[in-house]
Amino acid sequence: MPVALINRLLSRPRLGAGVLDADRRRRAGLLTAALVCAMVGAAAGAAFSAECKPHHFRPAFFVNSMGACAFDAQTLGFAGDPVEQAKCLMRGMDATRNLAPAAADLPQALASRIGQDTGLPSRETLSAFLSGENLEWDFAAYLWQPVARARDDDADAPLARYFVIHDTSGPNYGHRSFPGDLDVSSKINNLGNFRCSDGWGKAHVVVNRSGAMLVNHDFATPWRETRFEQAANFAGALKGLFLHVELVQPRRSQAGRGRRNDAQSPDPGFTAAQYDRLALLYVIASVRAEHWLVPAFHAAIDSGLRNGHDDPLGFEIASFADSLNRLIDKLQRPEQITAAIAAAAAAPDASAAPRSSAMPAAETAETGSLAGTAIVKADAVAQPWAGNTANPPRQHEASRERKSDPPHAAARHCQTRIAQGHRWRVCRFAVAGARERATHGVRSMGRRVWHQGAGARYHVGNIRTRHERPKARHYRA
Repeated sequence: MPVALINRLLSRPRLGAGVLDADRRRRAGLLTAALVCAMVGAAAGAAFSAECKPHHFRPAFFVNSMGACAFDAQTLGFAGDPVEQAKCLMRGMDATRNLAPAAADLPQALASRIGQDTGLPSRETLSAFLSGENLEWDFAAYLWQPVARARDDDADAPLARYFVIHDTSGPNYGHRSFPGDLDVSSKINNLGNFRCSDGWGKAHVVVNRSGAMLVNHDFATPWRETRFEQAANFAGALKGLFLHVELVQPRRSQAGRGRRNDAQSPDPGFTAAQYDRLALLYVIASVRAEHWLVPAFHAAIDSGLRNGHDDPLGFEIASFADSLNRLIDKLQRPEQITAAIAAAAAAPDASAAPRSSAMPAAETAETGSLAGTAIVKADAVAQPWAGNTANPPRQHEASRERKSDPPHAAARHCQTRIAQGHRWRVCRFAVAGARERATHGVRSMGRRVWHQGAGARYHVGNIRTRHERPKARHYRA
């Protein structure tokens, strides 16, 4: 309610003694209503903005050791060769809530790849696969760009080396049982709960239990999510050395561990869809880094630190390795990927843009559901930014697109798609003497920009994740 109206209510002329009490009660009621409306409006505005950047001073802190895996601040790496590092870093908590021993060995799918620069799929093949998965805009469009560098993207610093796996550790159900629709519940899997309007999203990518993904930061963006990275010992040198992926996982209290804790995860801890998406993100990051990154758990990196985390809880390394094997097997058969894309384009409903699993659409106020939206890859030949002077491409995007031009294009076949009020121009090149190139898309209208992030606020009664913004335990960025 406007301040002027409140002032008028308070400045009414004095009445006789007979009606004074009634008038005061009426004015007090109106004033209370005005204050309530103002408070509700302010709360609604704060919820809509969903700013996640900490606004209070956080003092610097130092670590007294380099962790269970012996980090070397000079070489910016942990002790041992990459496989030995992964054995040490891919371990969670044991039954006593202490860091488990290092793994004796790793599945062959990981042990044969970690640290190597061979066996990576080509960018073209991976781009075609991403096209078939409707993941062009957020992933395929950046395959030709490197990942972040340490020391906050210093040109002389090494590229990111570690692929850190987290879980959201929430929402926390306390002593209640997990719901039966855990993997499909909109309250648990709504990625809008992790969106920030100020760009301070928690991790690079968040994956919910159905496999949908929210991109907070591109892998080229240096970001910090573990407490170890924030330590003043390193003077910011670790910013960009680690890439972070959050997997949505609710928790509940475990009996015998205090009045309220988050020690119990679902069984299984993660879904097959999450392992598949995690394997895909691992391949994308490794292709861009031009070597297989070292997977790591948040728990191992922050071990021994006060307020360190235990995630990912209940993670099955064998399931992750199986998903990676299946994905690599698909990527080794590019003709099948091309055939699948051609079949999808020739389908009767090809004019309808597919639902994206990387960029969730706006959440509807009535149902809280996620509406579908399409993702396309930038097309260098047709210049997708033409007519969109408000959002010109970055220089590295233009250079990437020139590199992706087909070498001997015999013909280009295009069609127009309309989705979510946007018009899309999608083209496919027929390359002389080679298989059909992956789909390239051109957006004739400006691309809708989502302000994504990880406020991680769950509006489910008293169910809140420990990563929620008001009680954030991370020193972000």
